[in-house]
Amino acid sequence: MPAELNEDRVRLMIAESIQSALERHELKMMEHLDSGFDRLTQTFASAFPGGDPHGHRLAHEKAIRDASGWAKLKADVVGKFLTAGLWAAAVFVAFAAWEAIKSNLQGKT
Repeated sequence: MPAELNEDRVRLMIAESIQSALERHELKMMEHLDSGFDRLTQTFASAFPGGDPHGHRLAHEKAIRDASGWAKLKADVVGKFLTAGLWAAAVFVAFAAWEAIKSNLQGKT
């Protein structure tokens, strides 16, 4: 004979139904989160050559060092050219002044 429905029995049935629904919902949420995490992990791994974020970072650090080296080299070369240009201008001015003095002295004699 079926169990008699009374208030306590109904409460128990409602509590069991809610608990079952919450467990199913939790399972669905965990599956959804696991699936999203797997996709995120695959995307993250595919963003790096060979899935190696450490190697990727090292490659960037090397590129930064190389770029810094080239920038320093260019600055040094430009500095040397400017220094040479200033010396050449100074020599030209001194030569022009010397020639002007010579020309003045030769014209007075």
